[in-house]
Amino acid sequence: MMKVSRTLTTTVLTAGLLAGGTMMATAPAQADAAPAHSYAAQGDSGKATTAQSESGQKTSTQADDRRDEIISRAQTWVDQGVPYNWDTTHPDPQGKQYRMDCSGFVSMAWGLDDSLNTVTLPDVSHKIDKDELKPGDVLMKGGPGTEGANGHVVIFNGWANDDKTAYHALEENGSLGSVAHEVSYPYDQDDSFVPYRLNGL
Repeated sequence: MMKVSRTLTTTVLTAGLLAGGTMMATAPAQADAAPAHSYAAQGDSGKATTAQSESGQKTSTQADDRRDEIISRAQTWVDQGVPYNWDTTHPDPQGKQYRMDCSGFVSMAWGLDDSLNTVTLPDVSHKIDKDELKPGDVLMKGGPGTEGANGHVVIFNGWANDDKTAYHALEENGSLGSVAHEVSYPYDQDDSFVPYRLNGL
């Protein structure tokens, strides 16, 4: 009986060692698998972050291209010396007609479907802070009560000094016609002018 018992014990121990050996052989494989999965997850996250970054850069590039287009369109009227006249229209580079006043000029530069006015331009734009101004944005005295000669709008085309007290403007001016010139901020010291940006820009 003692001999049988020892044989059984030896068999059990041997089986246990074999089982343990198998488990020990399996355990490192499982341990290795976890970091591999973790690296894969990190790789996917990295790819997502890269994709988001590239998407952000693409959006930023598109906005810059759109701003360049706005300034270029405005410059076509300046180059032609289009006079100020709110009773008639003038074509944009593609031949579409826009009113020859300040808001018609901005509508043309922004590529809007129609010539809006200073009352309705805020419907397609939103207020921004002074420090957010970029070429293609506008300084506007607009909204209710700015019909006719009560309102005005000019296109911002970059700061003229480091103090941000003057900027390069493009506008359809009542006495000057289509002009590119330097203007004191916000518009000849008139604090009723507010920075606006075209929606989606």
